[in-house]
Formats: sequence, C-alpha cells, structure tokens
Amino acid sequence: MSRWGVAVALAQALLPAGVAAQLGEAQYGVIGSYGTSNAWHGGAGLIVGVGAGRLIYVGARWVYYFGSSAVQTDTGGTFDVRDRAQIFAADVGLQYPLGATELVAGVTIGAVRFAQHAEPVSPGTGPLQSSSRVEFLLAPNLSVQLRVSPFLLIPEFVYSFAGSPDLRWPVQHQGPLLSLRVVLPFEVQRIRR
Repeated sequence: MSRWGVAVALAQALLPAGVAAQLGEAQYGVIGSYGTSNAWHGGAGLIVGVGAGRLIYVGARWVYYFGSSAVQTDTGGTFDVRDRAQIFAADVGLQYPLGATELVAGVTIGAVRFAQHAEPVSPGTGPLQSSSRVEFLLAPNLSVQLRVSPFLLIPEFVYSFAGSPDLRWPVQHQGPLLSLRVVLPFEVQRIRR
C-alpha cells in the first residue's frame, strides 16, 4: 500500500462515525435592511444564494432603499430633496460552523444606483429635478445563520464602500447597513463517502 493509501485509510479510521454529511443548500428569500446614510434608511429586497458544501456561500441580492427627504437651498432656490438607493450585487463568503449556527464572513460586490428627486418648495423656485448615478459597491459583511424550522434567519452587518455619486446635492454614500434575511433553504446536494 502506498503512503497516500495509508494516509487515506488512517484518516477514515479516525473520523467520528456520527459526523453528518455536508449539505449543499439553495437559499431563496427576502431581506429587510436599514442604513444610517440619507440615501439608505429602510429598505427591502430579494436574496438568492447557494451554500456549496456549507463551506462557501455565493449569492445575489437586490435591495431597494426608501431613503429620506431634506430641505436643501442653493443658488437655484429651495427644494424638498429625496435621496434613494438600490443595490444590485453578488455575495461571496466563507461559512464557519458554530454549533447549531453558522458564521459567514464575506464581501458584497456590485453596483448602487443613487437617485435624487428635487421638488420646489415654493412656486417660481425652479423646475422639478430628478437625477441618478450608478456607482461601484464594495462591502465587507458578517452574518450569522440561525435555523428556525424550516427557515433560516440571517442577521447581517455590512459596511458599504460605495463610490461618490455626482449629484446636485451631496449624498452620504458610505456607512453601515444592518439587515435581516429570511430564507427558505433547499438541499441540492449531499456529499457521501
């Protein structure tokens, strides 16, 4: 028997018999999110992902943030300005089992569409204005997957490093985002010996 054969036989003999097989999971669900900057605030969206071998997570997300309004004044007049944002992104992360839960550390990479809608406060101030810009998004994240039969509840902390949009009034484009994902996992593969 070769050295590799001996090593494999020894590894199989030392593995505990009660170890559960690893799963591949497809995850479909919704996300609720809140960010501190004026373009974020509350938001909601959709999530889809795959936990490959429950070691690596790969997914996609779309989140629409309702933003906030503020009165802004410049040389063109006084406006009620509403800022909003949408995220279109992919998620990649590593899963770490922690008892009945799993910790996922990763990164979200994609695009943010910032939109700004300015409405004159008083007649004659100026015309209604709308503009939008798409910026690159890079956001490290950390989440915990909690199984609550048959769902996964996934609280998540993300820090957004989005590009600065060139809009008439400045928009806060970086900052923390707190999210809660509720997903329904489906087993797509079982790894057997």
